[in-house]
Amino acid sequence: MQSSVVKDAPTDLRLLVGGGLCLGLLTGVAVYIQSAVLVSILIGAMLTGALILWRPEVALLSMLALLMFKPEFAQGRGLVTILALALTAMIAVNIAVLKEFQFLRVRQVQLLFLIGVLILMNWLLAGQLQPPSYLSQVDQTARVMQRTVFQLALVIFFVAFISTPRQILVVTGLFLVGLFVTIPGAIFHSAKAVELAAQHVGKLDRLRAVAVAGIDLAENANYLAFISVMGISLTWFAVLEYRSRLLRLTAGVVIPVLAFTVVLTGSRSGLLLLMISFLLLLLQSGLRRSHFAAVMLLLVVSGSVALAFAPERVLQRISSLALTSESASVSDPVRSLQGRLLMTELGLKLFSESPFIGVGVGNVRWMTALDPASGGVPMTLHNSYLLMLAEGGIILLAAYLLLFWHTFRDLGKALKLSAAAPEIRLRWLILATRTNLLLLLIFSFFAETWKEFYYLLILATTPVLLRIYQQAAAQWARSRSST
Repeated sequence: MQSSVVKDAPTDLRLLVGGGLCLGLLTGVAVYIQSAVLVSILIGAMLTGALILWRPEVALLSMLALLMFKPEFAQGRGLVTILALALTAMIAVNIAVLKEFQFLRVRQVQLLFLIGVLILMNWLLAGQLQPPSYLSQVDQTARVMQRTVFQLALVIFFVAFISTPRQILVVTGLFLVGLFVTIPGAIFHSAKAVELAAQHVGKLDRLRAVAVAGIDLAENANYLAFISVMGISLTWFAVLEYRSRLLRLTAGVVIPVLAFTVVLTGSRSGLLLLMISFLLLLLQSGLRRSHFAAVMLLLVVSGSVALAFAPERVLQRISSLALTSESASVSDPVRSLQGRLLMTELGLKLFSESPFIGVGVGNVRWMTALDPASGGVPMTLHNSYLLMLAEGGIILLAAYLLLFWHTFRDLGKALKLSAAAPEIRLRWLILATRTNLLLLLIFSFFAETWKEFYYLLILATTPVLLRIYQQAAAQWARSRSST
């Protein structure tokens, strides 16, 4: 589809517009950084603009890489923001010149647009409440509005320009490379913290594995756990598809290391997801004896490594489910669980105040700070479902649930179509994406996940996979009718 359009497109116009746009935007970059090599930057800008308008997927991959490693560009800060705006503008120009609007038929795009409209209406009806001046910095309203536009734009660009099996594999590979770069530093951080804690009394949170390099989002231990579980799913199903000894040996190392990382994060929700993921791997792998034995072996190896090398305090945290402590001082794990319970109570209280339209997008943090139960501390809810109920009411949550239901259904359609086109060899990615979607829905009870990169990756990958197999099915039907 895309290749035929690109060949018929007015290439000279695309290059002219792209070069001019890139020239102007990169001039601003040069002024911003006060560079002495303005001419070199401008020449590079024109060449980059031409390349991106010729191969728009390059710009999208660059945006995804920026999002993974420098997420502040989505928050409107710094030089990286200017680069991201340049990429966004060039992709938008490409869509306008090509006049390719097939993405408007994609259900995920339509529902994200609906969610954007609901958030705008919510802001008009309830979201304009102003916090006290001393809490103005924790008001998230503007950030929610910006993030909504950004999410819709990114999914549109993804669906518009990622159209071939090779391109979707490159995107998946980009995520896995980012994950593999992240893990060594996270493990080293935890080991170093344990070493320091042996010399001094250290806080438990410092012992938990977090990213010190790689995927920036993984600086949060809970998010690192979920991303690691996603990597396990992708690696497992890739091994089932590409039967290579080298790949199997690699997976035999990678999966236990990722599982060990989940344990090192000290995330109870991450450990729950890890156990559920192994169950889902079994259920979706045909329950063959060899697959069952492989999963059991991975469980045994991962468990043994965790018990042998994970710090005792981290193991105590990850296995602690009590809400009270018998000791005179409350331990960190107990305090964490008590905090989660308080967040849930505050969220339900806000939801009860306005069950249909919520208290306003972005208002939860400063409103919880006004509740005496919080002690004046702004609090997040660590629960995506509850956050949507509190901020946007039943209406906004229903829109998100509809989005996830259609995404799950589209993955089912793609899985059925994949049986008729085994030569495409993306069935494994469909299974991995469906597994990660289910894990995301579970993890959303423990974190505010519907604003992060991996959420968008799952949403955007689904329609591309479905379209690839629908085109293959249509081509097979045409060839059959012609004979």
